[in-house]
Amino acid sequence: MQFVHPEAFLLLPLLALWLRRRLWPHPLLGLLRVAVVLLVLTMFAEPYVTGADPGRDVVVVVDASRSMPDGELARAQEFVRELAGELAADDRLGLVRFGRDARVERVPTADFHWPDVVHELDADGSDLAAAVHAAAALVPPGRQGSLLVWSDGEATGESALAAARAAARRGLRVDTVLATRALGHDIAVVELSLPAQVAVGEPFAIGAVVTADAPGPVTWQLSVDGEVVRRGEATLVAGRNVLQFQRRLLAVGEHELHFAVQGRGDVRPENDRGLAAVRATAAPRLLCVTPGGREDRLTRTLRLSGLAVDVTAPAAAPLTLAGLDAYRAVVLEDVPAADLPTGAMRALASWVKDLGGGLLMTGGRASFGVGGYHRSPVEDVLPVTMEIRDEQRRFGLAMAIALDRSGSMRAEVGGETKMALADRGAAAAIDLLSAMDSVVVFAVDQAAHEVVPLQPVNDKQALGATVRAIESEGGGIYVGAALHAAAEALALARQQNRHLVLFADASDSEEPGDYRSFVPSLAAAGITVSVIGLGSDADSDAALLREIAALGNGRCQFVANAAELPRVFAQETIQVARSSVVEATTKVLVRPGLDGLGDLPRDVPPLAGYSIAWLRRTAEEALRADDDYHAPLLAHWQIGLGRAAACLAEVDGALSGALATWPRYGDFFVTLARWLVGGQPPGVFVAARRQGAVGEITVEVDAARAAVLDGVRGVVTAPDGRASDLVFASAAPGRLVAHVPLRSAGIYRGAATIGGEVLRLPPLALPYSPEFAPPPDERAGERLLRDVARATGGTFAPMPGAVAAGPRDSRGAVDLGAWFAVAALLAMLGEILVRRFDWRLPQRTPSPVATVAADVHQAGNKAAGASSASSAGTPTSGGTAIPGLLGTLDKARRRAERRP
Repeated sequence: MQFVHPEAFLLLPLLALWLRRRLWPHPLLGLLRVAVVLLVLTMFAEPYVTGADPGRDVVVVVDASRSMPDGELARAQEFVRELAGELAADDRLGLVRFGRDARVERVPTADFHWPDVVHELDADGSDLAAAVHAAAALVPPGRQGSLLVWSDGEATGESALAAARAAARRGLRVDTVLATRALGHDIAVVELSLPAQVAVGEPFAIGAVVTADAPGPVTWQLSVDGEVVRRGEATLVAGRNVLQFQRRLLAVGEHELHFAVQGRGDVRPENDRGLAAVRATAAPRLLCVTPGGREDRLTRTLRLSGLAVDVTAPAAAPLTLAGLDAYRAVVLEDVPAADLPTGAMRALASWVKDLGGGLLMTGGRASFGVGGYHRSPVEDVLPVTMEIRDEQRRFGLAMAIALDRSGSMRAEVGGETKMALADRGAAAAIDLLSAMDSVVVFAVDQAAHEVVPLQPVNDKQALGATVRAIESEGGGIYVGAALHAAAEALALARQQNRHLVLFADASDSEEPGDYRSFVPSLAAAGITVSVIGLGSDADSDAALLREIAALGNGRCQFVANAAELPRVFAQETIQVARSSVVEATTKVLVRPGLDGLGDLPRDVPPLAGYSIAWLRRTAEEALRADDDYHAPLLAHWQIGLGRAAACLAEVDGALSGALATWPRYGDFFVTLARWLVGGQPPGVFVAARRQGAVGEITVEVDAARAAVLDGVRGVVTAPDGRASDLVFASAAPGRLVAHVPLRSAGIYRGAATIGGEVLRLPPLALPYSPEFAPPPDERAGERLLRDVARATGGTFAPMPGAVAAGPRDSRGAVDLGAWFAVAALLAMLGEILVRRFDWRLPQRTPSPVATVAADVHQAGNKAAGASSASSAGTPTSGGTAIPGLLGTLDKARRRAERRP
């Protein structure tokens, strides 16, 4: 048995002195007290027996936050290489990296090497405590080990010192290395103050607060929406400096203002910029996205009603959160999803749901399902869904899907491989088919491998699972082999309508073979060919893929973002099924949901056709088709903080029918547009300000109207698009306050519902990562790392050999300390029982001689007593002999008692 802390036994002499007066006159209590002292001392010494796993683990904890100086990663890697050379044969080395969260990059291993690929981390934080906990958990119980922290010490989150002490209680010391920063001073823009909201054309003041460690000259520039509007020079004093400007905004909506300074010797250039957002207000505006940006009957009607309307083509639509801030509602008028800017659908959906915008989608041959909105973020906020249902189908379809599984498909996009996204796309296509259809699927590299044989689509779930299991096998994609294999399979299909979908990398499509003669022969035989190219139309093989689709009388779509593949596969399936647009005169039925939109006309004329979609369970149906489908023609709902409506009729086109000449056209669509725009809650004051990395939003009304704030609900959207609920707390009667953690740089936008209306909240801005904020104490990080090392018995700034040093005898599986603790408790319990019941050690039985002597002694005492009771001074016979006899017998009794 060995001890982790043998120094605990140094207390034994002091405890012995304490016990000396507590052992007698009760020997049993004394023995129990000695046992308790020895057992407790042994417990604190942490006894253990040597285990069968010798060696020690060293876990390196590396700070990967933004505040780490340049070059520290290379310095840490070099140190770890030297450390690996100092380890003994049974030692192991592990790695943990941390930012706002901690990730294990390497579990302790004997053949350690720095990983080539590491986990993505949120670098806008430094949770050193979480990293220490994660690293300590990598050292198995009983095995010797230590941690090495490489950081600048600027920690956020829980107490790093407390986490280190927890590791020390496990016997793990923590060595620390301070990341060194270049010598110099810091210039920082700590605030850019301006009003949160101004009227268009109204002048307003801008104040830039700049701090400097030392006086000196700087240059500065002010930008509005990315355009530099002013430049200049200034001389800063040490401490706080305020630079003031004046500006006016001529366009409605949100505007971003950037202020930047530059000075010599600045060691933190990342915090040399300020960011703020201001909203220029005017009358509510609508944005109409129309085919080619055309003016048509709908846009002219809305404008004539007095509404402010902007008209744009899909590619130029300002469908970002910043661009949408100028509008209260958006109309997507028969425009395909593929024509919208990248990221537009996700931004539009977030704007509706989280920021209280209004959205109307109208029907036509390029809208809803055929327009590519199925499985898109826009579909998620509309009151209708766009799947193909059996009642829509008029004919069966045989579809062949050939998937590129070449080596380029192994690359990851957003945590998933391109292959996995393509698999999901093929599964989405199968999910839109029905039992009247057939499908065959090939995985293609240098050959076409049949994954799903030609079969009816009876079990979509099983087919989808099979397709989603396809993995990239390397090599390239042989396009010719894919076309021939798919064509042979489709030749066996019983359906007359047959379609081939080729998915290929637009920059890595090889061996097309005789496609120029083969693909036209397929088209002549009734087999159409479409291509989905991963990449752009400027890639090396894009022209080949376009030509194949043209020869096959199909479509060619290029997808730069692989995450869009499921949507594009679904769109291709809907288009080839040709069942999502009705082209027949259709009467219109008025439904109860029409009343929820306002005073709309009820005599809606027949249509020449409409797009098919299906009402969501919680949506309101305002108009319905009077035909076999009974599909909704107008539906609406409240989604999140916003409103959305779906008008399945074409508002200006071939399918409009009598709607195009309806006299009450303007009354109908203007009322619908005003419902989408909504109103503003009256008498509400809102304010927003930033304090460090926390935003504060205040909503206030007169105390007499405080009840209007009872049902307030708010949402804030971070720069990365993620939304979270605002938690309001009452600060005073009629005044609510919510705090928003600002975790990353950028603009934070919010909205709240008050009294049934949506209120846009002032935007909040964080100019740079909290990691770059000027620290109140430049040496606080160093002190923290020194305290961590001191509290755990570690070393600050150690050499590699010192980090590797330490005991290597592992502890056995039995926790001896726990057993000694239990024994100490039992001994203390015994002491309590002895004192309570006055238990004593058993006395020895006296010998017969001792018994007789005791009796004689007692008799002698009685006789002596009787003699003394007689007359004083009168001796009795034998009076002097009896005491002598008693003394002799008493000595004999004592000798007898001492014998064993």
